[in-house]
Amino acid sequence: MVVGLSTPPFDAVQVLREEDGSYVVQLSARDETTPYSPEQITALAPLGLVPPAGGKPGGWRSPDGFGPSSVDEATTLMDGVLSKVFGLAADAAVDVRHGDERDAREAAARVAAIRQTIEPVVAALSPDGKAVQDDDGDYVLELGHIRVFVAPRALPGPPPPVVRVFAITNAGVTLSSELGLFLSRLNFSLMFGRFSIDSENTSVWFDETLLGEHVTPEELRFTIEMVASTANEWDQKIASMFGGQVRSPEGEADPAAPSTTKPGQGGYL
Repeated sequence: MVVGLSTPPFDAVQVLREEDGSYVVQLSARDETTPYSPEQITALAPLGLVPPAGGKPGGWRSPDGFGPSSVDEATTLMDGVLSKVFGLAADAAVDVRHGDERDAREAAARVAAIRQTIEPVVAALSPDGKAVQDDDGDYVLELGHIRVFVAPRALPGPPPPVVRVFAITNAGVTLSSELGLFLSRLNFSLMFGRFSIDSENTSVWFDETLLGEHVTPEELRFTIEMVASTANEWDQKIASMFGGQVRSPEGEADPAAPSTTKPGQGGYL
């Protein structure tokens, strides 16, 4: 159940029932521009809620294993948050929504399981031996001057989880029918992977998608190396024909490159 406030910044309190029968009370995440006030943080502590671990996105919540043990306890805690933290009057209007988080939680569990396969492979290929993640949770590898992203994804429900392996080869290209035709012909000649155009950011991507629950370390390693080598083979050729920039041999973006970003996270090139 989610109880949402009808006034900005539209805070909400969610009550989740865990598989073991316990409950979790969680606040909605706030935008960085509107953090909780010192008074609100002071009010949260006596209620037993804690901030997200490691500065990760998300709202304050009941500590793992120490949440309310009954509906009554969860309701009391939620009422305390609404009144003591958000100053909500007893007769104030709120939005109440009911829903099932099972599919979303199962999707998150599938991604967590896939990460157990991804991380050793990424760490072994990384120059510093670490599996580095960006703000989206995608793994980032610097292979030569190519930056490769390894992105596990799962949607709630039946669709199987996938691992998308991609590199953004060119930024600031000149969009034209000739570019589209060139990439279509190039894709037809490739055994693995495909090039595509991000028209919003005038950029070219190269990627391959794997079924996440069936991918083996050998297949993942091959795919990462294939994406890096193919991107390295074609990025300069594409730039020579259609303009734009590529990453320099030192792995840094051209200073003249446009300020574009990977959707959801900074740093195209």
